[in-house]
Amino acid sequence: MNQEQVIEQGLMSLKSAYCLEPFPVSAKRKDKLKKLNAAIIANKQRFVEAANQDFSVRAEYDTLVADLIPTVSHIRYLCRHIDAFMKPQSKTAGWQFFPSKVWIEYVPKGVVGIIAPWNYPIQLALVPLATAIAAGNKVMIKLSEFTPAVNSVMRDVLKSIEDDCIVVEGDAAIASAFSQQSFDHLFFTGSTSIGKQVYAAAAQNLVPVTLELGGKSPLVVLADANQDKAVLDIIFAKSMNAGQVCVAPDYVLVEESIYDAFITKLKHQLLSCEGKETKTGVLNAHHAKRLASIVKEAIEAGAQVCHSKPLEDVCAEHFGIHLVLNPPLDSRIMQEEVFGPVLSVLKVRDLAEAKSIIQSQGSPLTCYLYSDNIEDQINIRQSLQAGSISINDMLLHVAVTDLPFGGVGRSGMGQYHGQEGFVTFSHTKSVFQSSSRIWRSNLFNQYSHAIKKLLTWLYLK
Repeated sequence: MNQEQVIEQGLMSLKSAYCLEPFPVSAKRKDKLKKLNAAIIANKQRFVEAANQDFSVRAEYDTLVADLIPTVSHIRYLCRHIDAFMKPQSKTAGWQFFPSKVWIEYVPKGVVGIIAPWNYPIQLALVPLATAIAAGNKVMIKLSEFTPAVNSVMRDVLKSIEDDCIVVEGDAAIASAFSQQSFDHLFFTGSTSIGKQVYAAAAQNLVPVTLELGGKSPLVVLADANQDKAVLDIIFAKSMNAGQVCVAPDYVLVEESIYDAFITKLKHQLLSCEGKETKTGVLNAHHAKRLASIVKEAIEAGAQVCHSKPLEDVCAEHFGIHLVLNPPLDSRIMQEEVFGPVLSVLKVRDLAEAKSIIQSQGSPLTCYLYSDNIEDQINIRQSLQAGSISINDMLLHVAVTDLPFGGVGRSGMGQYHGQEGFVTFSHTKSVFQSSSRIWRSNLFNQYSHAIKKLLTWLYLK
């Protein structure tokens, strides 16, 4: 039996199990989540060691603070709110349907397929999985082939809910076969290019999808910004997981009146990092080579580059942060998602020019604005299409459990986290209930002509 047949057989077994219990009560859902939570905590040190093995090097801080803790936080949030999320919501039928009652119920979709990425192999696998379980579904999850050590721990952890979850591993061919299955919902986190392929494959079976994609998240720094805070936050964001974060700023647009001063501060902070021990490296040598080639091409295109580590000395374990100043907008570094510790910085006249550049890049997953000007904040919030907006802070919004997370346009579709995640993995079922008494049916049967006149007079006069 080949891997594709194994996937198909596993999906059939999960669908059969779902049909036996299509609406698990909240107590059962909470019990599954608590078992999962306990298994994660019991294996936290194994996860730390495995992540360090899968990456060229990975700091314990990145695995604990940015991978494990957000996962546990989301699971506990779901346990606290499942009862409220499951509660039917009353709706208004209107006088013309009296005395009927209407409401909506959130019911499980069935079997959810999840394709997880490598950059946060714990959080980005287990948060959507836990949310799907909270919504009453069964899950089949495809783990990244780039994190085999983490996957080994993950398999042990998911034995805690083995009746509800099947784990799949494999390369791009397996991922392709996985995305072609007849799931009741498919959830994908990854690049825009692969997201398009997943979307096309799911469409063959009319499978609804959630796409959590990347994109070039911009940072706008205006003249009134607290430059020192912006500089520290930039270094933090591009150091966290070596910048391999979907919401890390990809480029910075700085208002020209403060550009020189800002670059001086940024260079000073960057150079102060030189010689410090690398906490987390980029994934592997292949990824390091790609990043180095992007920087070299920017230099060839006329951009200036400031390195925390000489480019000829970089490797996966010690890549360092690189600032690329004013690269051409049509250069590779401004056309591709960087996904690493490389940051472009461009000078702009004002907010209007900054918005024009951002819109030319497609709708980002996140847009950052550093400014205390209320009008400029409202301008960005209301007129810029982006998955989310963060003002005077960076990355932290993703960790807010009650705040929905997702992209728009090229950065994805659909949301998870919070109640929106529960709704994503649920079918919103409409219910219309009437009395078994026959009076209204008789009314329509005997007086349909008069009813037509009355309704026409009320609505179409």
